[in-house]
Amino acid sequence: MTETPSQDLADYTPPAEKHLAGETEVEFQCGVAASDQFDPSDPEFCDHELETIELDEPAYVDEDNRIHVPGRPVECPECGQPVEFEFNEIRVLFP
Repeated sequence: MTETPSQDLADYTPPAEKHLAGETEVEFQCGVAASDQFDPSDPEFCDHELETIELDEPAYVDEDNRIHVPGRPVECPECGQPVEFEFNEIRVLFP
């Protein structure tokens, strides 16, 4: 049995910090549209297309690991849901 080297936790960068933090131009899509859990005939289906948006300030991750996306849309322009989005392929849920 061979051992595979494990990644040192000190070198680990969370995906949100790697792909989203510091960005002001991001790819944005409704989380419902980005998932494949709804069929087009389902009333919950959303067909919001991936789009590039400009943020008011760079996205960041705070000391509590919460993701902040200043100037983001507050709801999906297609279905109106206000909670689940993807920014640069990072799924973000807002309370």
